[in-house]
Amino acid sequence: MNKISNETSSPQLVNQPAIKVFGLAVTTSNKAEQHQATQKIMPLWQAFMQRPEVSSNTTSPIYGCYYHYESDHNGQYSILAGLTLREPASADLTEVDLVAGKYLKFSATGEMPAVIIALWQQIWHYFEAKECPFQRSFDTDYECYTSTAGVDIYIGVN
Repeated sequence: MNKISNETSSPQLVNQPAIKVFGLAVTTSNKAEQHQATQKIMPLWQAFMQRPEVSSNTTSPIYGCYYHYESDHNGQYSILAGLTLREPASADLTEVDLVAGKYLKFSATGEMPAVIIALWQQIWHYFEAKECPFQRSFDTDYECYTSTAGVDIYIGVN
């Protein structure tokens, strides 16, 4: 059984500076990710984790960046798997700027990728609740992996 930490019930409001991330990107939707034939996120992560920038990385957390939202969580969006690099090692990497501003930080630990899926489900339920005091901005959101069993997900809010 996969367990995630109980920090997710009380997300933390944080002010984040802008972050420049370089990596591999695709455009997808949550609907497309429900079917193995149309999934793009898993192949993106598999390709990214084989990159020399990842194997030689000793300083940057790994990021999963969500941006270019078509509308909300039901529309298409872009996702980038990446690192903060001083200079990209190759021209085939995409650059994304995570917007500075207010984010709700949700945290969890557990077995990957099940813990990430469970945390995103909790995030969606959190924002769907009538008593939710925040509204998503759908500008940039991101996952930050600082260990092999932990993830922080930052959701941009207005």
